[in-house]
Amino acid sequence: MVDGITEKQREVVDYILRKIKDDGLLPGDKLDTEIAIAKNIGITRATVREATRILIEQQRIYRVKGSGLYVGSIGISNHAGRFHALSPFDYQAQKHGYKGVRKVIAVSIIRVPSHDMAQALRIKNSDKVYKILRLMCFDDIPVALEHSHLPVSMFSSMEFNKLEISKFSYIEQITGKKIQRRDQNLAAINLTDADILALLQLKENDAVIELTETVFLDDGTPCEVNIAVINTRIFPLRQDSRRP
Repeated sequence: MVDGITEKQREVVDYILRKIKDDGLLPGDKLDTEIAIAKNIGITRATVREATRILIEQQRIYRVKGSGLYVGSIGISNHAGRFHALSPFDYQAQKHGYKGVRKVIAVSIIRVPSHDMAQALRIKNSDKVYKILRLMCFDDIPVALEHSHLPVSMFSSMEFNKLEISKFSYIEQITGKKIQRRDQNLAAINLTDADILALLQLKENDAVIELTETVFLDDGTPCEVNIAVINTRIFPLRQDSRRP
């Protein structure tokens, strides 16, 4: 195990590893809180904290600030056909000492805005889409604004609060399919829209990255067109979005 580990710490380590095995938990799955673990075993939280530190050093679990403990190490997932529960957004937030926060700030049903978007989603020009405005923050610092467009024909009803946890996990839950691919285009722009400037707390003509992406399910069906404005000075873009 580890030199110098106490019997109480070993008890906690064995409890966590046994729970991972018995419950069939995979990398990205959430563990009990340290308080719950301490209560279940009858050990102090300080002892649990030291034991989890050992498992984190061994890369068997990891901690997300403000969220809790998860199985595995950051950036690794053994979920067949699933994006890791810790997204690039969450990873970058944690890397800078923050918690990744998603806020749905507006929802509407509109006619698909353009012929190009209709083509990308493989729907008619007259079809309806959900337009969902989602603000992405590191704690209370806004770093990106997403304009998500999802076909109403594919999502007859939605619980929009679930998009504040994980958009892709919720899409997979509704469709019963997996997110497989994200085709992305990036462009550097100078921001002039007053509403977006206010939401991102930027000044007129500040340089940002505009990311336009089409998201595909594992059967090749497009399920979303997302247009995001990103302050890359705070939220650097670095991710591999295609599964092997």
